[in-house]
Amino acid sequence: MSETLQRKGAIGTIAEAADWLVRNPVLLPVFFVVGVIDALGEASFLFSVLGFAAVIVADGIAHRFAFAEVRGTQTNVVAETEVVFSKFLSLAGATIVYVIAVIIGLILLIIPGIYLGLRLSLAFPAIVIDDQGMMEGLETSWEVAKGNLLKLLGIWIIFLVGVFSVVISLLIVGGTESLGLTVALSAILTAIIAPIVQLAYARVYLENRGSTVRTDDGGWGSDTR
Repeated sequence: MSETLQRKGAIGTIAEAADWLVRNPVLLPVFFVVGVIDALGEASFLFSVLGFAAVIVADGIAHRFAFAEVRGTQTNVVAETEVVFSKFLSLAGATIVYVIAVIIGLILLIIPGIYLGLRLSLAFPAIVIDDQGMMEGLETSWEVAKGNLLKLLGIWIIFLVGVFSVVISLLIVGGTESLGLTVALSAILTAIIAPIVQLAYARVYLENRGSTVRTDDGGWGSDTR
C-alpha cells in the first residue's frame, strides 16, 4: 500500500488532501460542528472542554478517511467514529503531551516549539490508522517526521495562513457584534481548512508508513502488510 504511494511536497500533499475532501464532503459538516463548538468555547468553559474532545474526534475521522482513500475503499463517518472513540484516551493523552511539549518549546525561544510540534504531529494518524498506543504513536511520529520536516513545515505554514484568515475574518465580523454571524463564519472556515490539513498530515504518515514498523532489534524497518 504505502510502498507505492507517490511522494509529494507540501503543496502537492495539500492539493491531494483538498481533492480527498471534495470526494468525501461528509467531512465538511463534521468539522463545521467542531467550528461551532470552538467558537462558542470562547464564551463558555463547557464548550471549551467539548471543543477539545470534538477536535480530537474530528481529526481522527479525517485520518481514517485518508486511510480509506489510499486503500481505495469506501467508508462512512459512523464506522470511523467508532474506531476513533476506541482510541480516544490514547489520542487525548498524545494531544496533552503534544501541547505541553510545544508550549515548553515555545518558551525556549519559539523554534524548539515549532520543531517539537513537527516531530510529534504524526502521532495522531499513527494511533488511529495503525492502532498504536499513546507512547508508541509519539515514538512513531518522532521517527517518521525526522525525514519530512520541511514538508510538515510547509503544511503547517499553510495551516497558519488559514488560521490567520479566520482570525482576521472574525475580527472584521466582530465589529458587527453579531455572535451568530461570528460563530457561523468561524465554523464555515474551520470546515474547509481543518479537514484539508488533517488529511494532509495523514497522507504524510501513510506515504512513510512502510518505515513505521518496529524490527526485532528495536530499529525501524519496512512494512510488508
